[in-house]
This record gives sequence, C-alpha cells and structure tokens, in this order.
Amino acid sequence: MQKHLLTFVALACLACCGEAGAQGLTAIQNYSGDFEAEQPLTWSITTRGGYDYLDYSVTTPGLDSFESYYAQGGIGATYTDADRTTPWSVALDLGAIHYFDNIPRYDDTFYNARVAFNIAHQFSERLKVSNNFFLTYEAQPNLALGGSTTLFNGQYLYGFNNFNVSYAWSQRFSTTTSYTVDGITYEDDIVSDAEDRLSHLVAQQFSYALTQRTKLTAEYRYKNTGYQNVSGRDFQSHFALAGVDHAWSQRFTGSFRAGAEFYRSERGNNTAPYGEVALNYAVARKTQVRWFGAGGFDGAELSGYESRYSIRTGLNASHQVNKRVGLHAGAQYVYSDFDGGGVISDVTEHSLLLSAGVSYQILENLSMDASYNYSVLSSDDASREFDRNNVSVGVTATF
Repeated sequence: MQKHLLTFVALACLACCGEAGAQGLTAIQNYSGDFEAEQPLTWSITTRGGYDYLDYSVTTPGLDSFESYYAQGGIGATYTDADRTTPWSVALDLGAIHYFDNIPRYDDTFYNARVAFNIAHQFSERLKVSNNFFLTYEAQPNLALGGSTTLFNGQYLYGFNNFNVSYAWSQRFSTTTSYTVDGITYEDDIVSDAEDRLSHLVAQQFSYALTQRTKLTAEYRYKNTGYQNVSGRDFQSHFALAGVDHAWSQRFTGSFRAGAEFYRSERGNNTAPYGEVALNYAVARKTQVRWFGAGGFDGAELSGYESRYSIRTGLNASHQVNKRVGLHAGAQYVYSDFDGGGVISDVTEHSLLLSAGVSYQILENLSMDASYNYSVLSSDDASREFDRNNVSVGVTATF
C-alpha cells in the first residue's frame, strides 16, 4: 500500500508511483479537494509479495545495502460526500511489510498508515472556507513531497494541515488567505537529530478572472522552519509570486506560479528563483496524464550545508486498455544543489525514480497487479550514491 497542489492530485501522484512521493506541492492554491463525484464507502484489502534490492556504491557505516524478498498486506477505506454546501472526503490506509532477510539497522517489519481528510463549506456565494489534512507513517523515501530524506532511513511520521478562507469581492476579483503547518519526525535517533522539523506557512493570494477560463494571480508567502533537535539550521523564506490558472478545455487544465524566494537562515542569506507548475490532461476517457514541477529552497538533509536548492518534477500517466486491463507509468526527478557556504564543499545530486505497472480485473471486485520501480541517486558525495530495484505482484479485493 503503498504540500497543496490539489491535495488529491498530490495523492494521485503518490499512488501512481508507489514509493515516489516538493515543497512546491504545498503551494499552488486550489483548496477544494476532489469533490466532483459522490463515492460511497469503499473498502479494500491488498496482499502483495516482491523483491527489493538496495545497493550503495560504497560501504559506509550506517548506510547499508540490503537484498530481500518481502510480503505486504493492508486495508483501506475511502468515502466522498459531494454535498453542494459542505463537501468532504476521507481516505485511510493501514498496512505492514515484512522482509524475510535481515535489514541492517532496522527491524525486518515496517508499518504504513496514511489518512487524508478534506472538507469545505460555502457560507455564501462569496465566502468559502476549507481545510485539507494529510498524515502518513511510513518508511519509504518520497521524492515528490520533498519532506523526507532521499535515503532509506527507516520509519518516519510526516503530516500537514492547510486551512484557508476565500472571498469573492466581485465576479472577477477574489482573495485567499491560508495557513499551513507541516512537519516530519523520524524514529531513528541519528536521523531524528538531524531531520526533525516543523514549518509554518502563511500566504495571501489575489486573483483576477481575466476570462471564464483564465485567472491571473499575485501572491505573498512567509515560511518559518524550525529544527527540533539541532541548533543553527532554522530558516525563514519570503516569496513574491505571480501566476496564472488556465483551462484549455474541460479535459486540459494548468496552474503556474513564478517569482523569487528570499531565503534567510542562521547560516546565510540567499535569493533565488521560485516556481511551480501543474498540468492535468485527460487525453481520452481512458487515458490520464499529470505533470508537476517545483523549484525552491529545501529543508531536508541540510546537515552542515548553508542551504539546499532543489528542482523537482514528475510525470504520471495511466491508461485503461479495456474493461479488465490497465497500465500506469511514472517518472520523478530531483536536482539538488547543496551550498557549503565556503566551509565545506558544495555537492550536486541527481535522483530519479521510474515506475511501471499493469493491472488485471479478475472479477468485479477482485484485481491483481504487477509493478516495477527503479530508483537511483547520483551525487558528488560518493557515500550517498545508490540504486534500487523493486518488483512486486499483488491482489486487491474491494467491497
């Protein structure tokens, strides 16, 4: 079983890419969730088996390669109430994965728990309030979210909550005020000492509807990040952004934000371009394509570095061949530039995750799937370089 772009778009990207999972995803501001269709309460039970091989380029204490077959199981539930005044939705997944061979530093069993809850309320034709909540307890690195480390570092708890108020001052002009809190904490003490942190993001957006399909935006954001177990790494960012939301058709929509990020930390100050993009395209009734991209300063894996600037992008596609057979594929890429501030050497990294899979509907409520994931990290720091292969087969029952 396996911040806010569209909350559900982010979750869909995760679902398509298995282990994949940017700070940018917490920013493109459509807070309504996916309430287009009513979905009754649906339960699912999944069992899965597979093979996982993680190989580091060099032997480094604390970063150990492993190779093992595994078994995995889980249960999930989803529900959507598409009420016109107060729509809400909830999704819950619980599961565990057991490796049959020894996993260095960790127990051989890892646990997964994920919950998403979205709700909105239309007080009037002008005033709308909504809240998006997401919490996950897992062990796999997540490239798209950008909250976790790139390396396999055991179990962690990551979550965010976004609350926002939108008001339409006229038919064309509206404002959105939002507050987002997100954080991550690791079970491993060594990783926890370096990575545990909590961030607060306040944003004010101004929107003008140029046409029925095109909306222009201007936005200011302030972000404050504090590390829980280490001093000298706290930082703040100010953002000045402009953007556009456009619908080429009912099937093809996009959101764009670009501007500058003014990064201030206890180690130094930097200013750099900041941008976000998200495209959703229903190529046909049976084919969906999603692409996202984001570039800005990152809080993960700072260690002794003054700052980390990352560019994250991902492309996910799914196609329903016929009533029984479905295909999906995805690619996630991250470029990271670690600035040593003249104290330590700068480091550049490239990480890539590729995924592909096929599903087959055996019965109306029973399906099976097979998937393959390949991830690789290339770094100026040879001790971090690795590649990983994961193949699995699973069966899911829904009711």
